[in-house]
Amino acid sequence: MLKVLCGLLAGRRAAQSRTPSDTPAETIDRADTAERIEILARGGFETEASTLETIQDEYLSPDKIAPDDRRWIEAEVARAFARKRADEATWPLETDFERLAIAFDALDASGIIALHGAGYTRSDGISDAAEVYHQRRERGRPSRGFVFYHGQDVEAVVADGGLYLAFGAFDDRDETMAGIAAEIVAAVEAQGLRTHWEGDVGKRILVHPIRWLKRSPSDDPREG
Repeated sequence: MLKVLCGLLAGRRAAQSRTPSDTPAETIDRADTAERIEILARGGFETEASTLETIQDEYLSPDKIAPDDRRWIEAEVARAFARKRADEATWPLETDFERLAIAFDALDASGIIALHGAGYTRSDGISDAAEVYHQRRERGRPSRGFVFYHGQDVEAVVADGGLYLAFGAFDDRDETMAGIAAEIVAAVEAQGLRTHWEGDVGKRILVHPIRWLKRSPSDDPREG
């Protein structure tokens, strides 16, 4: 028994003294990672640098990535954005995203807070809209309601071409929300995009079909 206890204690001391460099490197799934990189690039909200940071610091554990995998990630991000830039050169001057942006600008000017890529989840978007509401109210600019889509919606539209828009009213009245939804539908359809909404304020507005072509921002702070 004494030998067993001594062996356990020795093993525990060895584990406690082990440095991060002693931890075996984690082999990444390159197919899944490449798909994730492509989605981030095609979404159009991330730069090459921010995509690399997202993959390394959020999607994976940086201290467990093997050196060769780290180099592969950097190269794959560069390849994905090179393909994206080449594709952008062939896009029309006005894309469906630009049409949506025009609709959002019109809604925002009318007192409906309109946010692109608001956080990653619905709760993130609601929080962002509430923050803008309070900021504008302090400046004497009232807001009646909001519309937004979030990061998960962007991933979905990149994959299948449909974009869901969340909306709401700051007075929480169903009739106000229904009116705001009608304004959103009208503004989006005025730009030549189609919407699907059945009049239920508990359901989001679907913009479909929509070809998601959003130009990526530049890593160069002098551009954009």
